[in-house]
Amino acid sequence: MNMPATNHGPDVAFLGERNSKFAIIVLCFLIVLLDGFDTISITFVAPTLAGIWGLPVSAMAPAFLATSLGAVIGYICAGPLALRLGERKVMLTSVALFGLGTLATSLATDIASLSLFRLFTSIGLGAVLPLAIGGASSVVSPERRATTAILIATGLSAGGVLAGMVGGALIKNYGWVSVFVVGGILPLLLVPAIYRYFPEASVKSSAGHERSPILGLFEGRLAFQTVLLWLFAFTIFVEAYALLYWTPTLLINWGMPKELAPASAAAYSMGGLVGGVLLIFLVSRLGVLKSLFLFTVFGLGCILFFGLGELRQEILMPIVFGLGLGLLSCCVGQSALAVSFYPPRLRTTGIGCAAAAGRVGSIVGPALGGAVIALEWTSQQVVLAAAIPSVAALAILLATHLLVPREPAEIRSAAGA
Repeated sequence: MNMPATNHGPDVAFLGERNSKFAIIVLCFLIVLLDGFDTISITFVAPTLAGIWGLPVSAMAPAFLATSLGAVIGYICAGPLALRLGERKVMLTSVALFGLGTLATSLATDIASLSLFRLFTSIGLGAVLPLAIGGASSVVSPERRATTAILIATGLSAGGVLAGMVGGALIKNYGWVSVFVVGGILPLLLVPAIYRYFPEASVKSSAGHERSPILGLFEGRLAFQTVLLWLFAFTIFVEAYALLYWTPTLLINWGMPKELAPASAAAYSMGGLVGGVLLIFLVSRLGVLKSLFLFTVFGLGCILFFGLGELRQEILMPIVFGLGLGLLSCCVGQSALAVSFYPPRLRTTGIGCAAAAGRVGSIVGPALGGAVIALEWTSQQVVLAAAIPSVAALAILLATHLLVPREPAEIRSAAGA
């Protein structure tokens, strides 16, 4: 079997080839899991900090915006820096940045310092995702790249679930600082393993000798599929994150007891985690595009059921779970589509830029959701409006299938160029 050429860490040789690949995949998953843990931590620490500092929760908005802005910077910079400096070096730097930045966040004393720490921390958080997906994908056979990409990206959801499970107990027993102390120390413990095992791509460029890898995403036939990929990522993130942020409020407005609202957010996130696992198996059989199409259709079906059906208390949580399963899984799956589109030299850059487009959508979505809720529509009408981006996402996937010039095996088995 022909495998992509990669150079592994200095001490990987003592492991068998199969074991070294397994170690790399596990390492990449753990990095992304801790990425998800640290990313979501600010969302449940913010209310505690607002209370301590005597501020409304809405005053935490700059910290949330800084988190998203830093992640976008990290997503975009990861690929070009990896080509110039090497993937292992950039991964080491990024993990150290988000580990130390998370530790520093525990020293925040006001909104300004909190936002500044989150900005720098999130640059590292954003960079590690495309690096981890690209690194794990580089050590598997072409037909396994898509499923590997989904597995690694699912670590974000797993990290969010882990944070939700332990975050409350940490705050209750040790205070809000403990969340950032734990979230900062754990990734730093992975630094030696990253140095030993993380793959170093064989494709590098020297400063001034190669065209920008971001511009490379628009060379020849790649241009059209890059635009479609960014549109899909943006659209699906707009929809998924609008519902993620506003579903608890919508359910309370519908009549659900307030004490059940956090459970609805957990059900939505758990649906995304389960959907990500299911997507791994589905992609191995149907390919990336067909699988994303089916999950988007499923999410649209749940939206229509919620918006047009007769809602009862006992079916609300299953519907919310289904929304997360259909929509959040597509947020994970777009990374697999990026892996399948780009050659090794552009893969990390392509994954990062698509993730950046999605992250912008994750900012726009909640803002649009809030604007629609302000119109005083009913909860069912608001959710029904989410059908619009679902239909748009389906149209983008159909256009990708029909119009993007490619070798058939690239999408069916995610072989990549």
